[in-house]
Amino acid sequence: MALSDAMPPFSSASDLIARARAAFQSGRHVEAEMLATEARSQDRASLDAIEILALVHRARGDAGGAERLLREAIAIDSRPRWPHDDLAMMLFDSGRVVEAEAACHAAIAADPGNPQPEMMLGNILSEREELVAGAAHLRRAIALAGEHPQLLANLGRNLQRQGALSDAEPLLRRAIAGMPDALPPLAWLAELLEQARRFDEASAMLDRAERLARAQGSDVTLQRAALLARTEDWGDGLALLDAEPSLSGAALLQRGRLRDRAGRHAEAWRDFADGKAALSAASGRRYARAEVERLAGDLTAFFAPDRFATLPPAPIRHDVPQPIFIIGFPRSGTTLTEQVLTSHSQIRAGGELPFVVEIAEIAALRTGGAFPAHPDRLAADARSTLATDLRDHYLARAEAFGLLATGTSFFTDKMPLNELYLPLLRLAFPAAPLIAVERHPLDVMVSAMSHDFTHGFNCGYRLEDAARHYALIDTLMAEWRRLPGIAPHQLRYENFVAAQLGETEALMAHIGLPMEPAQLAFHESRRFAPTPSYAQVQDPLNDRSIGRWRHYARELEPARAILAETTARNGYAA
Repeated sequence: MALSDAMPPFSSASDLIARARAAFQSGRHVEAEMLATEARSQDRASLDAIEILALVHRARGDAGGAERLLREAIAIDSRPRWPHDDLAMMLFDSGRVVEAEAACHAAIAADPGNPQPEMMLGNILSEREELVAGAAHLRRAIALAGEHPQLLANLGRNLQRQGALSDAEPLLRRAIAGMPDALPPLAWLAELLEQARRFDEASAMLDRAERLARAQGSDVTLQRAALLARTEDWGDGLALLDAEPSLSGAALLQRGRLRDRAGRHAEAWRDFADGKAALSAASGRRYARAEVERLAGDLTAFFAPDRFATLPPAPIRHDVPQPIFIIGFPRSGTTLTEQVLTSHSQIRAGGELPFVVEIAEIAALRTGGAFPAHPDRLAADARSTLATDLRDHYLARAEAFGLLATGTSFFTDKMPLNELYLPLLRLAFPAAPLIAVERHPLDVMVSAMSHDFTHGFNCGYRLEDAARHYALIDTLMAEWRRLPGIAPHQLRYENFVAAQLGETEALMAHIGLPMEPAQLAFHESRRFAPTPSYAQVQDPLNDRSIGRWRHYARELEPARAILAETTARNGYAA
């Protein structure tokens, strides 16, 4: 079509825009582009023309051209919502999540009443495990846009992942009522009910989800097996997974755990290894061994005893609850320890808080890059203020998470492997209780291989990587114990199982609080611990997982060699 055929003489810009929109909506994209281009020739700053051209570029797969036009529209006038919304969505869909997040912040700054970027930012942060911040943006989106079912579902899922089951449940139920044919809210509610130990209700909800899943060409087999695993009918869950011709990485791990329970140990280990390999391949996660070892070396040099002694600790803030740092390798018993502690009336649960990695970044910033690789460049002014800066950042973040509210004396931080930066924690909180949880390293390896986790720089996807990281952290802890003020209370999992009362009393003596009876019945707590260990800490204390590694002695040979020094240092038999 020639340009003259599309446009009669002397067409006004408004007429050209109207015809361009009609052409685009009818799928005549070439005609729409010509009409919008002519409209721009009459008014270069026409946002309507730019919008149509951006839509045409996206329709033909030219994301770069669409992005250029959207940014041009924002530069012309930052007030309209659509360029911000379209840019953020396009960046997110193309996997440029960091840029999408920046675009959302810019959209909110330009129009604080726009719910779309609030929703997107809430979803981005939730997926990145910044759940508290994500929930705040989702709540803001609901306040602006009303109780849209998808917003309710997303906020409910966020709160469920935080462990706030009682707050999440009504949101998910309202979401289901608003969009009864949507599978995710049904599946999420079924999972929540299982987590709350309401197994019959969970099964009924899963029946409903299963009917919908089948109609959509999917299934809920893995979730059904996970529910059955919590009941005396766990063998039926194993049968379900055994009957599946192909399983995802997560399903392989679930089947492996059930095969372990059935005593089918060789098959269980194959599932663990295959499941971890599948998850690694799907996510692209790998353990960067050389980088991690270099970081550990830098930290050891930076916190040499003579240098650490010259770094002044931060003054203690007596006006706020203090953190209790629970350190240990994933699957070592840190969740159990937190559950025991937070069954006390004066201790609030913090869970896996992301603050320690943040204060490491703050340390690098405040020292002008001297931390952690260039200790000789540490300036005197940075040396004198570093600890207080770290303390203030940590407490500000804790306040945003609601952990400094009155009514308790302490809150827990059980992010696994926080011990990497333990000297920074001690500088920021010189009197905070430190609890180091340990368990037989080979039992930890079995449990680590049977669950998905990303802690420890993604070390958990190969047995050898998990063992190397365990050994590295244990060696680092031996270095940290040489530093003044770093003497954590040792809580050995096996000793706790054997002598719960005495170990709990010793633990609370370290914290400085009297033991309370509820701590001996921690499994009855209605608090939900949002970690893979949630089911275990809802059961009475038992010794089933002690010595489990002996079933896998042959498979563990590579780890046994790597962990030989660590095992001996900590007094375990191998």
